[in-house]
Amino acid sequence: MLPQASSSTIAAIRRFFQLVVSISLLLMRALSAPVPVGTVRAQGVESRPQPTPQESLLYRDARTLIDWTPDQIHAVPELRKLHPAESQQELHAILREVGERVARFFGDFPNTTCTEEVRSGPCPLGGDRCAVTFQEKFRYLVLSHGQDGSGLMTEYRTDMKGRPVDYQNLPNVRILTYGFATAPLEHFNPPNLTASRFRYFGRQTVDGRETDVVGFAEIPGEYGGPAEFGLKNHEVALLVQGLAWIDRTTYDILRIRTWLLAPRPDVGLEALVTLVEYAAVRLPEISTTFRLPATVIVTTVMVDVLHDRHQFRNVHRYSDYKLFRVESRISPVQEK
Repeated sequence: MLPQASSSTIAAIRRFFQLVVSISLLLMRALSAPVPVGTVRAQGVESRPQPTPQESLLYRDARTLIDWTPDQIHAVPELRKLHPAESQQELHAILREVGERVARFFGDFPNTTCTEEVRSGPCPLGGDRCAVTFQEKFRYLVLSHGQDGSGLMTEYRTDMKGRPVDYQNLPNVRILTYGFATAPLEHFNPPNLTASRFRYFGRQTVDGRETDVVGFAEIPGEYGGPAEFGLKNHEVALLVQGLAWIDRTTYDILRIRTWLLAPRPDVGLEALVTLVEYAAVRLPEISTTFRLPATVIVTTVMVDVLHDRHQFRNVHRYSDYKLFRVESRISPVQEK
């Protein structure tokens, strides 16, 4: 016969199992909940979350591409065929010319809508063979708030019938990114140039076009256009660094690649890498050509409560750009 347990022992065992069940439920919710993520071009810098003093400490000692050695540059696959710059003498002129181009874009760009196709799913860490667990089409809107070149634009997403997107109830999606149509250009908009450090890396041929490759890294404390990371109802500001490939003749930005200035372990975000490919788009209603995103690839690495790492990839493809008109019956609702 087994010895009879005391009432205090039984109560302790009961509390232990209740604790195990509670923790298990929390883990299940944490690992299964959809997590919207984005770099959002919203209603101006003042409306975005700004890094707190504690968050700024994460960036204080960040090592950026501004200080890369020749070996580090050569190790970047996209820069293998780069003709390195011998000096930084061309940088000022490049920033001036591309800045004027970007300012004209923001000043002239009309309210626009397009079709966005999103494919999303998990990937093996360090691998490219990603599963597709979510695939959907949306109407994507880019609305301008002025014609002063300030870059104040808002990006929205609706379903194909113009209804708001319920992000929390989208099936089989863990991370959904948005806001890449105009935000990457913001780094080169003249009002924001003081918010980043820049470096001229050299010349490179991209799709048969000669480009200048310019690197940038946001400066902690300046926050010219911080990205936002949304974890349920909590948003934090992110600082990024990146590379831009700029046409040497037209000063159009052909491609921008960005990644975090530093990981954010406080919100479980280890990496967030974006690649935006731009293409010439003629809006038929006004016979004007703009360089707009054709493809955006976002790769995210997150760390869960068990310290396991998970990689996800979203591929966004944009097509059928048109002027946005009120009579089109699309009812935009701001992303949250």
